[in-house]
Amino acid sequence: MPTSYRPPRENPLNDPSQAAQLLAACPDPLVLADGRGMIQYANGAAAQMAGYDYQELLGLNLARLVPREMRRWLKQTAEQVDQLNKVSDRSGKIQRQDGTVLPVEVSVSKVDADQGPVYMIIARETSDRVDLTQEALHAERLRALGEIASGVAHDFRNTLAAILGRAQLLLMKCSDPEMHDALQTIEKAALDGGETVKRIMRYGAREGHDDELVPIDLNELLTEVIDATRYRWSDEPQREGKCIELEKRLTPLPRIEGSPGELRQFFSNLIGNACDAMPDGGKITVTTQSSPTTVTVTIADTGQGMPLEVQERIFDSFFTTKGRESLGLGLALGKKSVQRHGGQITVNSSAGEGSIFTVTLPRTEQVALLESETPAPPATDHPAQVLVVDDEPMLCELLRESIVNLGHEASVASCGEEAFQLLNLNHFDVVITDLGMPGIPGSRVAQAAKQASRQTYVILLTGWDDPLNPAQSRYVDRVLTKPTSVADLGAAIASGLTVVNAAV
Repeated sequence: MPTSYRPPRENPLNDPSQAAQLLAACPDPLVLADGRGMIQYANGAAAQMAGYDYQELLGLNLARLVPREMRRWLKQTAEQVDQLNKVSDRSGKIQRQDGTVLPVEVSVSKVDADQGPVYMIIARETSDRVDLTQEALHAERLRALGEIASGVAHDFRNTLAAILGRAQLLLMKCSDPEMHDALQTIEKAALDGGETVKRIMRYGAREGHDDELVPIDLNELLTEVIDATRYRWSDEPQREGKCIELEKRLTPLPRIEGSPGELRQFFSNLIGNACDAMPDGGKITVTTQSSPTTVTVTIADTGQGMPLEVQERIFDSFFTTKGRESLGLGLALGKKSVQRHGGQITVNSSAGEGSIFTVTLPRTEQVALLESETPAPPATDHPAQVLVVDDEPMLCELLRESIVNLGHEASVASCGEEAFQLLNLNHFDVVITDLGMPGIPGSRVAQAAKQASRQTYVILLTGWDDPLNPAQSRYVDRVLTKPTSVADLGAAIASGLTVVNAAV
């Protein structure tokens, strides 16, 4: 705003000549409105910005100049001005007469007069240069995110692979129902963690993905989420001497098609955010309902709520109100996930009155029932001879044990050199190799396996996305991304045996 411009000390509406001088002195769009929000005076710059003739602008209510979704912003701004008498450089939007919307910054001053308050509003359109700067900053942050994700994904996926594999092997041997449920929770958490890494990497690269969507019982999924987050809304608050109540209002729903891992992670994040918004305790209500075309999930809390300026940015990448405790990606990734499912998410909140997040997803008709058990891998006529190559001893042993439990025979190599020796001495139906290893990488192990026997089926088990160039990929029959389940591993080995048997 022009630093040399100052609002008048007296009400300009009492003196038309003073009002005219005031409007002429301000180069920016300026309007004067009475206590009801009716425009009494405006300068030419304001009329031009709003797209109205000067006479059309007079007598117009300020609410007509903002988009419908900004009406609450207008009310909050008026309340703030009433308390402070002035608000400076508040970001907002105006809606022109032709329906187009302009981003603006406004300064509002209040002058008390005999006939009531007078509001002076000075607006300035946000420059294109600022918009481009923000876009460039956003792009740079996404690029940095992609680099960070690529750097940690491999190690993190190895960790998840160890957790998942050990949990699934214990599940095969476990007969205690309570322990079985606990192991299943660990299994789902590890699988969801792998999906989260994948989404972060693809989000940072601004790439879409075509992961297969499966039929989902949304009520069942939400029940799993509530149980898995119990430590957030029950155990931790109780240790701190406060109470958070969680109420389920789940009505019968048709199945939808979706990614269970993505949706579980997103709803877990919403419940976690609700807990953070209630530092003194409160209530979370999870509700589901359906219409002829959609299913809806609402997660409401009785917490601190959010002012409008926070709501407007809550789904932006890297925006957070939690300081260094958060990267500000949870809701951004969640919104992208909901949109990928063909749905939408909205938030309704007021400071001090809690928040309501509403997720609407399209319903899918005539979807086959979900199987309650993990499908067993295809049966094979004879056990496969499998070579496992990985420089992580823990993963190497875990894969060997998993393969033996699937009824096959397994040999292990901790590096590419050792794999070369075993390939020269023995025939293997299937070779499962990691990619990133010191010395000889997995791509050369795959090439050596094919050179030893064209019938050998080569599986690349890796923590990298799209790890091979076209020249390398001709030696690999299948790529599995860590963490992978024992069932998927078994299915891949069975597929390899089918190919090997057909080639004999």
